[in-house]
Amino acid sequence: MTALLSVIGTSAYAQNVVIDGLNYTLNNEAKTAEVAVQNKADVVGDIVISSSVTWEGTDYTVVSTADNAFAECKQMTSIELPNTLRKLGKNAFLNCSALTSCIIPDYTIDTIPYCALFGTALTEFHIPEGVVYLEQRSFEKMKKLERVYLPNSVQEVSPYAFHEEYPDPLKEPIYNNRLFVRLPRNYSGKYTIPSGIEVICDNAFFGCQNITSLTIPEGVKRIEQYGLCFNYGKITQIDLPASLEYIHEESILGSFIKKVTVAEGNKRYKTWNNILFTINMDTTVYCPPAMDYVHYTLPESVTHIGSFSFRGAHADLTLTNVKTIGKYAFMGNNLGYYNGNFVLPETIEEIDDYAFSQSYTMEEVTIPSSVRKMGEAVFEISEMKKANIYNDCIGAEQFHLCEKLETIELGENIKQIATNAFFQCYSLWYIRMPKANDWFRTIDGVLYTADTTELVLYPRKHDGDEIVLPQQIESLRTASLSGVNIRKLVLSTQVQSLSNELFGPSSMYGAKEVVPHIDTIVAPMMSVPQTNDSTFGRLARTNTVLLVPNDSLADIYRSLNVWKDFIIKVDGSIVKNQDEQQTVQTEPDEQSVFFTWPSVEGATSYTLIIWANEERTEKVCTLVFNSMGQLIEINFSKNAPANRRNAVSEAMSTLSFRVTGLNDNTAYWFTITASDNWETVLYSYIGSFRTLGKQMPTDIRSTTGTPSDATRKYISNGQLFIKKNGILYDEKGNIINR
Repeated sequence: MTALLSVIGTSAYAQNVVIDGLNYTLNNEAKTAEVAVQNKADVVGDIVISSSVTWEGTDYTVVSTADNAFAECKQMTSIELPNTLRKLGKNAFLNCSALTSCIIPDYTIDTIPYCALFGTALTEFHIPEGVVYLEQRSFEKMKKLERVYLPNSVQEVSPYAFHEEYPDPLKEPIYNNRLFVRLPRNYSGKYTIPSGIEVICDNAFFGCQNITSLTIPEGVKRIEQYGLCFNYGKITQIDLPASLEYIHEESILGSFIKKVTVAEGNKRYKTWNNILFTINMDTTVYCPPAMDYVHYTLPESVTHIGSFSFRGAHADLTLTNVKTIGKYAFMGNNLGYYNGNFVLPETIEEIDDYAFSQSYTMEEVTIPSSVRKMGEAVFEISEMKKANIYNDCIGAEQFHLCEKLETIELGENIKQIATNAFFQCYSLWYIRMPKANDWFRTIDGVLYTADTTELVLYPRKHDGDEIVLPQQIESLRTASLSGVNIRKLVLSTQVQSLSNELFGPSSMYGAKEVVPHIDTIVAPMMSVPQTNDSTFGRLARTNTVLLVPNDSLADIYRSLNVWKDFIIKVDGSIVKNQDEQQTVQTEPDEQSVFFTWPSVEGATSYTLIIWANEERTEKVCTLVFNSMGQLIEINFSKNAPANRRNAVSEAMSTLSFRVTGLNDNTAYWFTITASDNWETVLYSYIGSFRTLGKQMPTDIRSTTGTPSDATRKYISNGQLFIKKNGILYDEKGNIINR
């Protein structure tokens, strides 16, 4: 080929030229060329690629085709590549729908690349000798392919290299002296894998629904992923040879398989009660899904439940000494079939992603405190009604789409709850938790952070059609109002931020979708809270009234994209007089503090929490008082210093109390809430104080004298005030009020 058409580009080492309608990239140093199509419409009929091209008197050897070299050449009927070829590019003949012949000489290339023959019209193909690897999707969507000649040089076939077609055109099995790659889908009756085969490749029997039995000969060493996948086929028994050394965790699939056996002498695997284990019985490998309903207590030697090993199995198990559970291990299982309650043993330490997803017989699950790591969506789309969670964290989407989950019992160890952990739990109405938890707390079945400044989760089916957030709430967490349908939401005056996707993710999947709806949102804050574009992503804002305190704020709300779709109205009465709520008084001295707080009508308990840091994440202690102000419960933080363990003196008959054993000259923060019998918060307050230093002047520290001249200390909005002789000073001694 010497007909010069044009020069596309040049560089020190390469240049692109067009010769006889084909584009060649010339390597000036190596004197080689890579071929591709210049104009797809010009490639018609039979194409022959020469072994070399000449440019400006210099010969260049054609050694490769570019990625997408002939892709979409729909009028090309055949192509012959030269024996100088060393590399075939990805998507080389992608969707060449008229291509019926492709000749690649032997001992030229070593790989059939990704999507190389995807969508071609070949009826047969001779993989050239010397090819060692078939990449993923290399033979996909070949609807007329009847025969493939696989040379012995091929050592590896990527998963989905021969993607399934319906109807399957294949008429002969694909295999060489080592690999069994594919059996035609329409094969029926008994089938014996040829002797000499060592590896059963991915999807080798996929869609073979009419095979009645399969013989795996001695000599087979490996079964790859989906190697024995029979979909809804008729295979009921799998017999594994003694030579088997490796079986992929997801290799055996078949809805009607009842039995699995391993030939005597196998050094890697064994069966027990029709369940496949590793040879030392420490890991489960496979349980036939169609075996009769039965309850087993696993041997104590079993420490790991292998991934996928009990997927869809009818067996109901008692786990005794298991430490780890793999991904999808019990997906679609029948755990709890006999009594509905599945309790994990105290030996469990790790549970991987989707381990118990789609569990339809488990009505109640208990996760022990020993579990230190849990993956995502562990119980997704399960039908349990109650979850008892005593470990320290809940992973992302862990109970997603558990539509029947009604109640959650959280233990005192819970310190992390991931985003959307309970998303689309449409029946959830109550969450319980002990008061000793240092990171979260529940009030009337609603979940908050321990200092009750952030709403974590409001159960969708919680009693009532109105949500009134505690006064100290500063933020609402992602998906904390997922799917709620209520008449009214009353925010607190302290709200500063609303997280993204407050009402749940915008992308939905599942059996049904519940669209959140709120008639009215009351926003008494004197500033607009921080939001982002996805905060109200699923809420029908055009039907929701937003009440704000004044016209100025209304104008700001209307100017912001995230708020402008609400029906914004002004109601000045929604702002409460905050000064009336600042009624908790603290009087600290060197190593103690004296609290005085109001008696609240209807309150049956008062909870006082002292914190060691401003973020209110490190508790010192939790004190609970009855309606008379008498101490009834004490919970100390596990991390509290020893000198705080006995930091409480006698209870007073009035609503006041002295906490002792504190460090001198140290800042502390506190929360106090008043609740009724149903744990509804009637009153809440957040404040801080600092214990006095040992060298403080006596006139400031004094608490003696008559009420008119006694020194008193007050905390308001985190600021210290001192009142002496009827005059109010700030902490620097400046007079505030006479």
